[in-house]
Amino acid sequence: MRIDSAKWVHLPNTYEKKTQVEPKPAQSSQTDQLSISAEARARFEEPVKHPDRLAKIDALKAEIDAGTYSRDARDIAKRFLQG
Repeated sequence: MRIDSAKWVHLPNTYEKKTQVEPKPAQSSQTDQLSISAEARARFEEPVKHPDRLAKIDALKAEIDAGTYSRDARDIAKRFLQG
């Protein structure tokens, strides 16, 4: 095997020509905007239909705030598998 062949001499130059740095596109100063439809706003403002569910949510929030919220990972995995 010959490694002094003339074709290998120009190989680095070929690579450099293909990997020229492309200029970055100019960044715009436009910011993201969010719009919420009137229907979606109405759904958030309607009263809760199940007060017992609201009580359960408040109890969970209290546990989380107190730092006492913990659940068994196996029990959670079983629920995922059951569907």
